[in-house]
Amino acid sequence: MYTEDRYMTLLKQSLAFSNELGIKNINKNFMDCKYQEDSDFHNIVNIVQGELFDIIENMFSYHPYLGNYCLDLTAITFIYLKAKGLDVEMIYGNVNINNSPEDEWDTTPEYLKNEYQRMIKKGEQDVHAWVGIGGNIIIDFALPERLWKNYKYPKEINFPIGRSDFFEKSLKVKYKPMVVGSDFFKQTNRYDPLDDIFGFKDIVESSI
Repeated sequence: MYTEDRYMTLLKQSLAFSNELGIKNINKNFMDCKYQEDSDFHNIVNIVQGELFDIIENMFSYHPYLGNYCLDLTAITFIYLKAKGLDVEMIYGNVNINNSPEDEWDTTPEYLKNEYQRMIKKGEQDVHAWVGIGGNIIIDFALPERLWKNYKYPKEINFPIGRSDFFEKSLKVKYKPMVVGSDFFKQTNRYDPLDDIFGFKDIVESSI
């Protein structure tokens, strides 16, 4: 049964903050607590860990470590699932792993505000990104390898999708959303995730 938790409280605050910043084209439907039935959730899991995993594995075949590519991984995930007709959105913020005294990044809402308003496209972004769907469902292809490398988690933990309470209670991974919207990526990176630049619609249509 779906219940609101710490993550959803922060997510609502992130949406409000993003609206204050004037971030455009936010798909607010990603906040709706749908896809929560077991059949719907398992269908999304099969897509993410099946056809989407194969696409990402092919696109990043020359990158032995994916833990530092969360922005591009999130954009690709967003574009593909959007082509599948799912209500998804890109989320940015921080994450705490295994109750570490420090979070993985030094991101703050003010840092993200400065990035967006100044449209900074150069240099590295000190921010984590993931895809949100169905309210509390998180998709994060960068997480597993980061868990293996930095926290010695077993390689059996290799799934990029789960509900927020699963990540928090079972894996000790606390997501801390601060800003939402693909337009944040567009203004601070080199392409627009609302454009199907990888031709995913053709891939989706050919598989039907």
